[in-house]
Amino acid sequence: MRGLAPTLLAGLLLVVWMTSPAYAGREVGVVVVGESTMQPQLVAQLEAWLRQHGHQLVPAPLPPEAINTLIDCFVIEDEVCARKVIEKRAKAATVVFARVDLQAGATADERTVTITAYWFEKAGGDAIAERRFCERCTDLTLRSTADELMAALARATTPDSGHLKLTTSQPGARVAVDGKPVGVTPLDYELPAGPHRVVVSHGGADVVRDVTIVPGEATLLDLEVERPRSRRMLPTMLLGGGGALFVTGAVLFAIDEDVPPPVGEQPEFYRNTAAAGVGLMITGALAGGLGAYLLFSSKSSSVPVASVTSHSGYVGWAGSF
Repeated sequence: MRGLAPTLLAGLLLVVWMTSPAYAGREVGVVVVGESTMQPQLVAQLEAWLRQHGHQLVPAPLPPEAINTLIDCFVIEDEVCARKVIEKRAKAATVVFARVDLQAGATADERTVTITAYWFEKAGGDAIAERRFCERCTDLTLRSTADELMAALARATTPDSGHLKLTTSQPGARVAVDGKPVGVTPLDYELPAGPHRVVVSHGGADVVRDVTIVPGEATLLDLEVERPRSRRMLPTMLLGGGGALFVTGAVLFAIDEDVPPPVGEQPEFYRNTAAAGVGLMITGALAGGLGAYLLFSSKSSSVPVASVTSHSGYVGWAGSF
């Protein structure tokens, strides 16, 4: 148990490293105001989208008093005021400021949610704004609405980029783009426009594809990958075969008959199987021991993995067992 915690911690750190792509690397902070019951859910969704697309998240990008001032700026519809707050008080290079409003319906499934988001660059420039409505809003449709909103903001801020949407026949395959690990499948990843080399690793084999990303569009790629080859077949066969040989040898040893004395009437046949039985038992023990050694000494190369897209998700273990 003492060695389990460091192993799990190392695996989780590897997941974070694999799912933090090197392309964007832009520091972004998220601020959500409005309907208090929905703020945590929307913050989590916006941050998940940004993390999935390679951005580095900055917690608490604005102090509370700056958030209140920013709200006042939008109440009086003064964008210059809002931009000055970002330029002077933001801790992140980019701030996504979102407001969520709720129009309750007769039931929880009939609510209408409005999300208005602004993309601010601390370096200056006009804010980019987008608004989306989620009618008869459920948790699933709210997630897709938030993803659509963030995708629209991203397209407006990075017009020379597109998306790679990658799926594989076996989920959890490791993906590298231009030699850099970017996560596991299923994957929705933002890339600069132009040619890229995609390498998908699964089951000890690599699948390589060259793709061309078109600005403002999604490039779809669906690949067949091999199932992981089991490393336990040979040890299991040795254990089973060794056990069978040992049992057979024990039976031969048990039914062995001693050589009759050279007096009196001599039997025509007698079972002299002890030597063969001992040989089979020794062979079976050696084979079983080798199988047990191979089975318990071979370590799995698995790690916990997670991947989330706007339509699906994958959480589990990837590797060879």
